[in-house]
Amino acid sequence: MIFSTLLIAGCAGLEKDPTHATPTEQTPAIREVVEPAAEHFLQQMVVDEHFSGAALVMQAGKIIHARGYGRATDETANTVETRFHVASVTKQFTAIAILQLLERGVIDLSSSVNEYLPQQYQSPKWERVTIHHLLSHSSGVPDYAVSRDYYDVVDGFCLGDTVDGMVKEAMEKDLEFSPGTKFAYSNIGFTLLGLVIEQQTSSSFNDYLQVNVLQPMGMSASRFHLIGHVPMANEAAGHRWDDAAGAHLPDQVVTLPVTVPDGGLVTTLGDFIRWSDIYLNGRQQILTADSVAKMTSRKVPIPRADADFKDARIARPSYGYGLFIDERLVSHSGYIVGFRSHFMVDRENQILIAVFTNNTTNNPKRISTGLLDILDASVNRAN
Repeated sequence: MIFSTLLIAGCAGLEKDPTHATPTEQTPAIREVVEPAAEHFLQQMVVDEHFSGAALVMQAGKIIHARGYGRATDETANTVETRFHVASVTKQFTAIAILQLLERGVIDLSSSVNEYLPQQYQSPKWERVTIHHLLSHSSGVPDYAVSRDYYDVVDGFCLGDTVDGMVKEAMEKDLEFSPGTKFAYSNIGFTLLGLVIEQQTSSSFNDYLQVNVLQPMGMSASRFHLIGHVPMANEAAGHRWDDAAGAHLPDQVVTLPVTVPDGGLVTTLGDFIRWSDIYLNGRQQILTADSVAKMTSRKVPIPRADADFKDARIARPSYGYGLFIDERLVSHSGYIVGFRSHFMVDRENQILIAVFTNNTTNNPKRISTGLLDILDASVNRAN
């Protein structure tokens, strides 16, 4: 057998657009589906990379492979319903919230971010930094550091006054390059976009996105990692593989800290299928087609070394808004303490592949790329 060929509500002055209703057409209920070629490959990843997580392959609305691997916690196994932190995969959610504000005339992509930030976070150094620059990682704003004395970080997530300190530190730094002249991945750019959303909606980032993004997309199993986060049922704990112990251990390795708008989403494979409707099915529940086109079109060329999907056939890797863009795919990866993730969408061939892991030893891009290669090979044989 081979692969088939086939932040509270709305806030003052910001009503929900009636055209952005909850979808009436529901995507397939997530269930375990095992495709032998994919399963063989993924079991090899369990051996080679100690893969622990969940993987999905879907084409033309049909789930071809969906299964959990390894342990979610000491007591539970990963399944297709397990919740995972997906880190920078979050950025596209923040981008869509910004594009909603654009549709409603609240912001302009070409205006200085200083026009939309709270006054205490406006910097003279950012006068030429626009919303467009932040969305496309072309702002020149230096990213935040791995550690600082004022950081209050728990399990990799910034708490308390840490975000305030990071932004104020960035305000004093010179830009690394003239805005719009090059690509340089900057997590703090999406932290700033989260502050823009809060300032312009008079709501928390979480409340705005819950009401205007997650709920209309039917993502009832998803949420954001906030201060005081308590794991929910079916939520994976973050691990790393330890060769000496021969086991997965809780991951406490210091990495770049995460803020909610740049990496705080917790989601499931099933919810991510619903999310992919934005790219695959033209059912634009929360954005107009024009805004989706803005998000998924090339904005800034990027060096091949920074490309999300490394393939010699890709001539022009680029970044859009919260997404890596190339000739074939839109994609993004994520990496935080205890978790890694990667997804890719081939819009022309109606393919969605998502790999969410709770083991930082895994390389989810390698896994998702391997799954795509298997799918491509099956299509070629069928043709």
